[in-house]
Amino acid sequence: MQVTHTTLLRYSLVVAATCLITGTTYAETLLSSFEQDLTTSVGLDWTVGTSGSAYTANGTTDGSSALALTHGGGWSTYLTLDGSEHAPLVAANNYMLFDITVPDTAEWRQVFVVMQGEGLGWTQRGGDVGLGATTTYALDLNESGAKAAAAGATWWQTLVIVQGGDAGGGDITTTFDNIRFATQLVPEPSTAVLALFGLVAAARRRR
Repeated sequence: MQVTHTTLLRYSLVVAATCLITGTTYAETLLSSFEQDLTTSVGLDWTVGTSGSAYTANGTTDGSSALALTHGGGWSTYLTLDGSEHAPLVAANNYMLFDITVPDTAEWRQVFVVMQGEGLGWTQRGGDVGLGATTTYALDLNESGAKAAAAGATWWQTLVIVQGGDAGGGDITTTFDNIRFATQLVPEPSTAVLALFGLVAAARRRR
């Protein structure tokens, strides 16, 4: 049988649809849920480099509050976790995940995670985020090299960076919650949809 791009696309659609029906995440370790504070489960506190922040019920996916950051449109560091205490979590897991909520007034939004530490220089991963929705962002710690470098690291830093624009200009709000680590990941519905769109786009580019 001749395998065409159409055949591959149809197969990808079936796989993605299966993920939509059965996908869940498991084996997760919570780092932060922003319950009216910036604390973490490893004894460190996040620092916020932004023009404003507030705790809100909107966008909450764990506990009773989430962290809403108000910021400009350009690239900047909005959350920083500085200290080797969280390096063992990176070394023991395969994914870092968090939930990010973007209002429906958004024109575009991007999020990036930077990790650096002993044995790892500035390493960033990220891209576009869904608009008018809550999306789970997953960072592959193996692909980025962070997992291997974090084992035994005596210093470690994680930064979460956002940029974007909203209709009408002015201050922009992006909300974060439920920062956690996982050893294994099966796509949740929103993640599967994003993956499906990526497969369709890739198939179109290759025609």
